[in-house]
Amino acid sequence: MDRYAEQENIEQQANYETILRFNNDLSNKKQTGTESATYYGHPLLKRAIEPFAISIEKFLRDSKKGYAGGRNNIATKLLCDVNAKQVAFLAAKAIIDRITTRSRLTDVAINIGQAIEDELKFSSFKAQFPYLFKKVINEASDSRKVRRRNINAAANRYDKSWVSWSKSQKLHVGLKLIDLFIDATNYANILTRRTRKNKSEKIIIPTQDVCEFIERNEGVASLLEPIYLPMVVPPEPWTSPKGGGYLTHWTRPLTLVKTMNRHYLEELEDMTEEMAEVYEAINHIQSTPWTVNPFTLVVFQMIHERGLNVAGLPSREDIPRPKHNLPDNPSGFTEDEKVRFKAWKKEATGVYEENVRLKSKRLQTAKIKAIAEKFAEYPYIYFPHQYDFRGRIYPVSMYLNPQGNSLAKGLLMFADGKPLGNEEAAAEFLIHGANCFGFDKASMQERIDWVSEHHDEILATANSPIDNFWWAKMADDSWCFLAWCNEYKGYIENGLEHVSYIPIQKDGSCSGLQHWSCALRDPIGASAVNIVPSDVPSDIYQTVIDKVKLKVQADTHTENAEIAAKWLEFGMTRKTSKRCTMTRVYGSTLFSARSFIQEYITETTERRKQENREYISPLKGFEFEAAVYLARYVWDAINETVIAAKDGMDYLQICARQLAQENLPIIWSTLDGFPVMQNYPNTRSRQLDCKLGDKIIYLSIREEVRNKLDSRRQANGISPNWTHANDGCHLRMSVNLAAYNGVTHYSVIHDSFGCHAADIPMLNACIRQAFVDLYEDYDPLADFKSQTEKAANINLPPLPDKGDLDVKVVVNSEFFFA
Repeated sequence: MDRYAEQENIEQQANYETILRFNNDLSNKKQTGTESATYYGHPLLKRAIEPFAISIEKFLRDSKKGYAGGRNNIATKLLCDVNAKQVAFLAAKAIIDRITTRSRLTDVAINIGQAIEDELKFSSFKAQFPYLFKKVINEASDSRKVRRRNINAAANRYDKSWVSWSKSQKLHVGLKLIDLFIDATNYANILTRRTRKNKSEKIIIPTQDVCEFIERNEGVASLLEPIYLPMVVPPEPWTSPKGGGYLTHWTRPLTLVKTMNRHYLEELEDMTEEMAEVYEAINHIQSTPWTVNPFTLVVFQMIHERGLNVAGLPSREDIPRPKHNLPDNPSGFTEDEKVRFKAWKKEATGVYEENVRLKSKRLQTAKIKAIAEKFAEYPYIYFPHQYDFRGRIYPVSMYLNPQGNSLAKGLLMFADGKPLGNEEAAAEFLIHGANCFGFDKASMQERIDWVSEHHDEILATANSPIDNFWWAKMADDSWCFLAWCNEYKGYIENGLEHVSYIPIQKDGSCSGLQHWSCALRDPIGASAVNIVPSDVPSDIYQTVIDKVKLKVQADTHTENAEIAAKWLEFGMTRKTSKRCTMTRVYGSTLFSARSFIQEYITETTERRKQENREYISPLKGFEFEAAVYLARYVWDAINETVIAAKDGMDYLQICARQLAQENLPIIWSTLDGFPVMQNYPNTRSRQLDCKLGDKIIYLSIREEVRNKLDSRRQANGISPNWTHANDGCHLRMSVNLAAYNGVTHYSVIHDSFGCHAADIPMLNACIRQAFVDLYEDYDPLADFKSQTEKAANINLPPLPDKGDLDVKVVVNSEFFFA
C-alpha cells in the first residue's frame, strides 16, 4: 500500500480510537451516575449553582413569611438552617448526574434528600465532636462510599441529638429542590411514561436546550484529548505557526507552539523571517526517520510475557496490604494498640500509594508495547514535534517516542544506519555503552577500558539476554544498554565496518548551571559543570552529596542520631542529590527537594527488592521523615556550591516582581528569534468543603482575574523559564550548525543530543561552538533586560556582577557534553 494512503488510515484509526475512548468514558460516567464530571456536566453544574442558590434563598425567605406553603412545609422545616450554595451544589450535582439517563423522579429526589441529610448530619457531628470528626476523616478511605459509611457510623454512635430523616422527608426535600432547580435553570423537564405493567411513573429528562448543548459540543469534546501516534511518512514541515505535523483532517491540527494563547499565535504569523532558524531546527528533528528495534522488541515481549519484574518493568501483582491483629473497634484501643495501629496505617498508606504508582507504570508499559508492535512492521516512522512556550521541543506522539523512558528509547533506533568508519567514531560508540550502563563519571579512556573489561558479559547479554539479566539488574539505562550490547556484538564481528543504527547520546553536565555559569562568567560554577577543560570530569552531584555525608555523619552524636544512622546504612550516592541539584537553577524549592529525595528512597528500595526479595530498607516506615531530614542538608549543600547562579536567579525574580507590580507580562526573544512570553494570570478560588471531604465544584473552580497577573508565579517562574529558553536556543543552534555540516539524524532531549556514532565528532564540535556563539559576543541576560525594559517602558535594576570566565574554553572541554 502507498505509504501516504497508509498514513491516512493510521490517522483515521487514531481518530476513531480517540472517539471510542471518549464514548466509553462517557458511557461509564452515565452508568455510574457521575455525569456531572463529563464534558457537558461540568459546565452545566457550574452555571447552575448561582441561579439555583438564589432560588433556594428566595424559597426559604418566602416560606418564613408564610408564602409557598408556609412554615408547615416539610422541605421548609428541614432546610431552614442550610447553606443555600452548598445545597444548590449537592442537589444540582444529583440531578445532573442522572440528567440524560431518564431516571425516575422519585429516585433522584430521594438521592438529593439523602445528600442534604448527610451534609447536615455530618455538620452537626463536626460541631459537637470536632476532634473525633477530624480523626474519622483522616482515617477514612479514598473511596467516597467508604468514607461516607465510616463518618455515618461514627455520627450514629456519638451524636444522639440527630434525628434521621424518613424516606418521605427525603422525598419531599428532593422534590422541592428539583422544582426550584427546573425554574432556576431550565435544564430539565418532568415527563410521564408508561411502564411494562401499564402503569405510569414520572421521570426527569433534559430540556431541548440542554440536549442541543450536549450534541453541539460532543464532537469537539471527543477530540480534546486526541490519540497521537507516530507517522509512517515524513511530517508536514513547519512553515508557519499552524499546519505542521500530521497530514489529514482526521487528526486535530497542531500548532508550532503548544499554547492556548491565540493572540500569541497570531503574533507568530508575522514573525516567520525572524524565526527562520527556529523553523529550521524543528524540521531537521522531526524529519529524522526511526524504526522499532527488532532485537529489543523481542526481548521485551519475552520478559513481558513471563511477567518478570526486571529492567524497570512493573510487577504484574499489587503489593499485598499489610495485616494487623488489632481489635476491630479503634475506640477501645489501649495506648500500645494506638501506636501499633498508627504504624500499621502508615505502612498501609505507603503500600496503597505504591500500588497506584505500579498501576500507572503498567498502563504506560502496555501502551508502549502496543504502539511498538503496531509500528514494528514499518521500515520508517517519524515523530512530529512541537515547542512549548519557552522553546523547548517535544515529540507529539505519546508513550513510544525518543524522549520516553528507558524502554521507549531502547525500542527505537534510526531507520538508516551508518558504518563507524574510523577509530574516533568507534571510541564514541564504546563510550556510549559505558554511559548507558552508568559508568559515566570516569575519563573517556577509562570508559573504553570498562567496555573491554566487561567484554564477556556484554556478549553474553547480546547472545542470550533472557538467561543473563546482568544488563537488567545493573545498568542505569537498561533498555538502551541492551540495544547497545546487540550492536557491540556486530562491532566485534565487523570492526569499523559495523553499521550502527542506535543514537549515541551526549548529555550536558547539569546544563542549567552551565548556562548560568557562562551568562555570569562564573569560573567556579563553570569548573563544577565541565565548561572548563580538565583531565577527569567534575561531578557537581557528587560534590553536593559529599558535603551532605559530612553533615549526616556529624549528626550521629546529636539528637538526630537515629535518622542519621539509618541514612548511613541506607547509603547516599550522587543520585540522591542529582534531581535536587539539577533543578535548583530551574527554580526548585526545599519542598521539591524533599519530594525528590523521597522518590529516590522509593526507587532505590524497589530496585534493591528486584535484586533481593528479602531486602528490607533501614528507612522503612520513616521515608517521609528521612526525606525531610536530608532535604535540608542537600539544600544547604547546593546553595554552598551554586553561588553565582543563585545571584542571577534572585536578579530575575526581582525584575519579575517589579513588572508584576505594574501588571506587565515578561516578553523577550532568544538569540535565534524564538519569542518567549511569560504571562501567568492571577486566579481566584471560591472553595467550600463538604463534610465528606469532597470539594464543591463551583467553589473550587479557579477563575482568571481579568487583566491581573499573579506576582508570585511570575517571580517563581522567571528563572526556570529563562534557563529553559536558553537551553532550547542552544539545542536549536547546535542542530542547525550540525545539519549545515552534514549530520542528518537527531535524537534530542533538551540537554541530551544524539546522532549516529559516525557523526558524533562533528556534533560534539557543533554543540561547543553553538555554546560559544550563544555567550561570547552575546549576553542573554543583558539582552533580556534591554528587551524587557523596552517592551514594558520601565527601568529594571542593574545586572549582577560577572566573573572573568573565558567562554571559549568550552571548545576544548572534553566533558562539557559527554
